[in-house]
Amino acid sequence: METYKTVLKEVRIRDEVYCDCCGRKIDAEREDYLHLEKQWGYFSKKDGENHVLDICEACYDKWRSSFAGAK
Repeated sequence: METYKTVLKEVRIRDEVYCDCCGRKIDAEREDYLHLEKQWGYFSKKDGENHVLDICEACYDKWRSSFAGAK
């Protein structure tokens, strides 16, 4: 026989998103953005650090144009 109990579970949901470059609030329901997560490893000067970035499309386009070989 199985018995059940009801429990309340705390859940994290996205509330708001802001661009980490320009600071503009991103309407995540109507526009896309770049979300990056990086856990730095042993051979990095940032060993153990976790970096998370959200970048709006306009800032991404500006950033990408600075890459070597960008078209």
